[in-house]
Amino acid sequence: MHLYELLQKWEPSFTPKIAKIHLARFNGRERPIDVFIAGKFDTWQAWQSRKNFSRRFVVSLIDIGGGKWLYAGLFHVKGVKAVSEPKPHFMYDLERIASADEFSGCLYVKSAYKERAGYVLGETLENDLMVAELLPERVSFGRFPGFKRVNLRKAQLDIVVSQNIESWRTALSNVKGIYLITDRSNGKLYVGKADGEHGIWQRWSTYVANGHGNNIALVKELGLAGPERQDDFSFSLLEIADIQSTGEEIARRESHWKEVLSSREHGYNRN
Repeated sequence: MHLYELLQKWEPSFTPKIAKIHLARFNGRERPIDVFIAGKFDTWQAWQSRKNFSRRFVVSLIDIGGGKWLYAGLFHVKGVKAVSEPKPHFMYDLERIASADEFSGCLYVKSAYKERAGYVLGETLENDLMVAELLPERVSFGRFPGFKRVNLRKAQLDIVVSQNIESWRTALSNVKGIYLITDRSNGKLYVGKADGEHGIWQRWSTYVANGHGNNIALVKELGLAGPERQDDFSFSLLEIADIQSTGEEIARRESHWKEVLSSREHGYNRN
């Protein structure tokens, strides 16, 4: 079945010639799938650097990779206004069409479209966008994968903590340990310790709250460009310890890992 067939059932006035397709891809800062799972996609999409939504409808699809796209919703374009601050852009008034929202975040389509254009006329994909899969429930971040498999981008950590995902909170709040922050833009490392009462969860929640966890080196590195740089950072675990472990024990293990990874000489650790 073609996606357009479903859209026309949900919204009879829909036709490809009055629609733009938003092919949402990683823009160098945000990953649309993370934005969607965080519940911020509609606001994110409304901000446009150009007048990209020049038709009555917008069909929003999120790049999953391998020619597969997640259906994020059908929107009615109600208006647009030019905004000058913080830099010139356009803010669209996009109304999510409720009748077409049942499969938002659940439906995957396949596409052979290979161009990099992010905003495509509806008729361009009239013979494309075939339904590939329907999930039983809306896509979410997923359950805790085990301590050895933790590797979160900062945006993903924000989702885990802000949504208070139970499996992650339970696992990370019951262990202390040593964690690693990797700056993927330059390979620099920061070794940190979590020795508080509520373990790694408590420590990582601080990064969500202020972006840098009060680390002097990271504050210096991020500076005022923090929000733009944070997606370069990923969080993983080097070693976990019993929640009853003392601060001295955790500090010794932290020092060990700093030496092993040379994070004082070549990374962001300052002590």
